[in-house]
Order: sequence, then structure tokens, then C-alpha cells
Amino acid sequence: LADGRRELAEAAGSGSGSVTVASETLMTLAALLPGWRRARPGVDLRLRQCPADAMAHLLRTREADLCLASEPLAGPGLESVELLREEVLLAVPAGHRLAGREGVAVAELAGEPFLTPGPGHWQRELADRLFAREGLRPTVVCEGNEPGALLDLVGAGLGVALLPGMARDAGLRATVAWARLESPDSHRVLWLVRDREAFRPAAVRDFAAFAVAHFRGEG
Repeated sequence: LADGRRELAEAAGSGSGSVTVASETLMTLAALLPGWRRARPGVDLRLRQCPADAMAHLLRTREADLCLASEPLAGPGLESVELLREEVLLAVPAGHRLAGREGVAVAELAGEPFLTPGPGHWQRELADRLFAREGLRPTVVCEGNEPGALLDLVGAGLGVALLPGMARDAGLRATVAWARLESPDSHRVLWLVRDREAFRPAAVRDFAAFAVAHFRGEG
């Protein structure tokens, strides 16, 4: 019914359309929004923040048109397009013993207070996987549901965190320093996920194309 209403509205030419986008953290969307607003000022854009394990449900129920996830989502009818592959860095407080280091071994992080989202989030899965290879477990001192807040918490001196490269590129914080891990799989992939069976209005198609161009550096 939701698809039918949108298809009829588009056929009637009523309005510029709407797009609802879900993301694990809204920081992922921040850089592309100004360009999208300039390109399509009349489109009603709605954002939702949710964990990856809830995204398939949002797509099936049409509560979201598109999702940005750090893993390809499983489910009938879902398709994932790779947007970005980026290095995952170690964020540490300024003046930390590992600040500016290249090739930090995971074993050197034993006992370091770790800040991370909860189980199931890609950052936590990556940390658990990297530590398990060394027979270790991260010392988690802060576990939350807002990945975008980790950078500020690192800057406040609460501990260290694994963060994607875009977090460093989003802006300089004098209270945060960076180091690179020596692990070859210290990276994450950002995916655009959609339901191929859903009706896709022009506004949704345009946003998907805009996101692909933005993250691939083609825009």
C-alpha cells in the first residue's frame, strides 16, 4: 500500500518527493547533506539512526528507503552497493604514548581502556576479532549506542577507540591524536542497502546515485 501511494503520487506529479535514510551514525551522512540540499532543495529528507541489525526491518516495512551500513545486510530482496572502503584508525587522547605511531601491534593495546559501541556493531566486532587473534580481550570501559560520540569521549581522556578514517577527516580536534594499526584487515566497508522489490521514486533514485558519487569521489 505504501508503495502504491508513492507510485500514484509520483505519477500525479504531486510534490518533489521524499527520502528516508537510516544510518548507524548520522556522522556518516553529514558531509554529503550540504551538496544534496543544494541539488534537490525541494525533497523532504528524513534521517533515522539505528543499528545495522534493525535496518532490514525498516526496509521491509518501508520505514526507510535506503540504509547506510558497515556490513551488507542479509534478507530476501535486499541488495547492497559498496560505497566506500576505508582504513580504521586508533584514536587516542592527545599526549598518549601511542599518538602518531605507525603500525601499532594489537598486543600493545592490552589493558588500554577501550571505548566502543555495544556487541553487534562493526567497531565492536572488529575490536573483538583483532584482540582474539592475539588471545586477548579488549578492556571495555565505555559501551554505548552512539558511535559518533566516541571521538569526543576519547578527547576527554576516557580511553582509546577504533574509528573510521572519515572521523579523522571530519575535522581536527586538538584533544585527539591518531595511530595506525599494523593489522592488514583494519578497515571497514560502507554499504548502501535497499529493497529491490520496493517502488523507488525519483527522489530515492537520485539520492542513491548522489550518495554513490559522493563516497566514490565522483561528485
